[in-house]
Formats: sequence, C-alpha cells, structure tokens
Amino acid sequence: MKKARPFYETSYKLEVAKMVVAQGLAISQVCKDLTIGSSAVARWVKQYRAEMHGQPSIEHPMTPEQQRMRVPRD
Repeated sequence: MKKARPFYETSYKLEVAKMVVAQGLAISQVCKDLTIGSSAVARWVKQYRAEMHGQPSIEHPMTPEQQRMRVPRD
C-alpha cells in the first residue's frame, strides 16, 4: 500500500521558505527540525524566491501579492 503524501497549507509553506530565505537557515536544518522532506522545502524556497522577483507561480501562489494576481483556472 502506498504511503499518503502529506498536505501542507500554503501559509505553512511560506513560513518554512522564509526561514530559509530571510533567516538564512540551511534547508537541511529546517527539514531536520520540522521533519519535512528536503525536496519539498527546496521546491517551496525556489517558488518563494521566484515570487519575490515577480515571476508568476506555477503551483498555488505563496505570497499575498501573487495570490491577488492569480487568475482563476477553469
């Protein structure tokens, strides 16, 4: 049986990404402290940095600015 993939709220992803970007913590340390997979955190950090530079989000927008700009998909 396949293990269920954990679900994380967008606000949580944003806070974790800020820990790495704004506070300068290592992804490996954040993952260890919060027991989260490194690939997920790396993806969140990449998305956060892209959004901070004004690039549109591929996934669900994390920052409030990107959330306001998002065009709903049908």
